[in-house]
Amino acid sequence: MRTNRLTMITLTTAMLAGASSAALAQQTHEWTLVSPLTPAISYMALYQELADNISERSDGRLKINFLSYGQHPFSGAEILSAVRDGIVQMGNTADVYVSSMEPAIAFLGLPFLFDNLDQAKTVYAELEEPYYRQIFADKYNAELTTGFIISGSAIHSNRPLNSLEAMRGQKIRVFGHESGEMIRLLGGEPSTVAFGELYTSLQRGTIDGALTGMDGANAARVYEVVDHNTWWNWSYPVEFTFVNQDAMATLPEDLQEIVREEARLINERIQADRDIGTMRILVDSIEQHGITVSGLDAGTLEEFRARTQPIRDGWLEETGELGQQAFTIYQESLQ
Repeated sequence: MRTNRLTMITLTTAMLAGASSAALAQQTHEWTLVSPLTPAISYMALYQELADNISERSDGRLKINFLSYGQHPFSGAEILSAVRDGIVQMGNTADVYVSSMEPAIAFLGLPFLFDNLDQAKTVYAELEEPYYRQIFADKYNAELTTGFIISGSAIHSNRPLNSLEAMRGQKIRVFGHESGEMIRLLGGEPSTVAFGELYTSLQRGTIDGALTGMDGANAARVYEVVDHNTWWNWSYPVEFTFVNQDAMATLPEDLQEIVREEARLINERIQADRDIGTMRILVDSIEQHGITVSGLDAGTLEEFRARTQPIRDGWLEETGELGQQAFTIYQESLQ
């Protein structure tokens, strides 16, 4: 009799545990994904597709509300802390936006580290796991889910800015500490202008030119008011998407894997799009707006690189062992 009673208790406990696990697996979750970017950026629709794909694959158990610029109160820098603190579950931002908050993240945003996109992608691939992923996890309670490289960092103005003489005294819109210091060291005057005010600031001559990528230039319609692109390709910013680790941990394992798999697939598509998208926008701008394009010759590039060395030195001093780790990986990757 005692044996039968114990058996019944064991079976009942197992059934309750199974029912609890099944209930957890069927529980619905709702997340918010925020981005500082405007919907006019060409690849922004892919983030909405990411949210839709996760909802579809999870049979509605995980719904992600995607909010872009103007739909939430966070700046690009604040998104990192909003995810860390669990105010939102998922965030998207670029290294240049968080460089003042976490300088170590902005390594690929340092000026004139690379000769081309392939070099930048090679180095990022080596840095992602031991460097970026650890910074997000250890300092910001976040799991890195996407990271891709953006090329085409240019100056948009009404004349070529391809020499120190041409740069002298030019008021240039910058975005972050590194770009501001770069313009100052090259003889210009850095100016902070909100993205939404870029068009009118160029139109009215409040600034002489603007640093931004081709996607940003296209979204802001700058070639309606300026007619020249000086193709510096001075940095290769990284755009990240990341998830609050506590929010991820509350999901059953199958939903966690869905989030990671769908993020990886979208990341591959965005990187492939960015590999050709920058040049596509440049060609379209030449054809549609008649802009002219110039670049930096080899001698000027080396001169600019030498002039901006203090930025790289200062970054290494500020970031200490962490920065040295990135720099060592960078050097080894390009050997």
